[in-house]
Amino acid sequence: MTEYPSRRDPRKMLAGIAIVVILVISVYAAVTWWKPRFVVYTYSSFLDWGDEGAEAVIERAFAPFEEMYGVEVDIILLEVDANGIISKLVAESANPVADVVIGIDNILILQEAAKSVLEPYTSPNLSLINESLVDLLDPEHYLTPFDFGLVTLIYSTNTINTTTHPQLANLTFADLAETELASALVTENPHYSSPGLSFLLSQIAVYEKILHQDWTSWWEDVRNEIDVQEGWTEAWSVWSTDPTKHLMVSYGTDPAYSANDLGTAPDTAVAPFFYNDLYWAWMQVEGVGLVKNGPNPELGKAFIDYCLNATVQSEIPLNQWMFPVRTDLTLPSVYQYAIHPDEVSVLNQLLNSTEIATNLQDWLDLWDTTRAP
Repeated sequence: MTEYPSRRDPRKMLAGIAIVVILVISVYAAVTWWKPRFVVYTYSSFLDWGDEGAEAVIERAFAPFEEMYGVEVDIILLEVDANGIISKLVAESANPVADVVIGIDNILILQEAAKSVLEPYTSPNLSLINESLVDLLDPEHYLTPFDFGLVTLIYSTNTINTTTHPQLANLTFADLAETELASALVTENPHYSSPGLSFLLSQIAVYEKILHQDWTSWWEDVRNEIDVQEGWTEAWSVWSTDPTKHLMVSYGTDPAYSANDLGTAPDTAVAPFFYNDLYWAWMQVEGVGLVKNGPNPELGKAFIDYCLNATVQSEIPLNQWMFPVRTDLTLPSVYQYAIHPDEVSVLNQLLNSTEIATNLQDWLDLWDTTRAP
């Protein structure tokens, strides 16, 4: 007798087909929607000083890069300063997580630890920016300029001004050592803060190169007067809430920030130092760098190139409150209240990078000793 195959249950067949269809759709969706992860390390306040908040600004600035390269840009805002970012990169150096880092500046890059976790890269877009910024930040191209600003003293015009204190118009460190002004000043610890370190180097430059005096003598005079906070955020908190603190080490763009916030003339002014008939300030240049042995080196290079385009650079003035490195962008009107690089002499030119790299740790140790009780 001929045997016939048994009839299959159509419900089971349909169920099998459904499973196959679901699997195909799932695989297609995974292939279609999954994007490689591209990681950027930076500090917590990155692009976070505008009206919209960092998330919206970062999305607007970097979404075109994501679309262009089919990646998900994960900008990780670390709750540390730039020194802390370097420490994290060193800790992960055997198996790097980040592709790119933003925020290491022209002083921190002089440390061997910083160079040990970065890979030199010369962007073809350097022609779009001022060559002097490249030389000031890093001629070896471990970093590419991202933004820059002038570190100086700011003061609240609601509590102090050039009428009540005429010395603010042509301020010297001798003026600042007077008890009334010294006790009103808030600065940052140079071990942890870029503005604090810039202020220390400014003072060393003035005393050693202009006055030809021992720089530690000034710190001995003011060690019981000046309020030294750990970082810029802590210093700003004290300066903006304590009515006895009138001056702060900060950025020359702060009056522009004040004008933008108030919608009127600013209530913050700057007091650069005055020597030899010139105004002086320290220039800080922040860079973007390629992480050594990072997961996506070619994408990292493309990202650095992208950071120099107008889409990113135009977000810097009103959200970072630094100057963009592009020379062809029109600054917002409130920047008329900021101090501009062509209005001051740059103290960096008095201390070259080799001298800073050779002496920085000794200077920091001396600063600690001088301020010890």
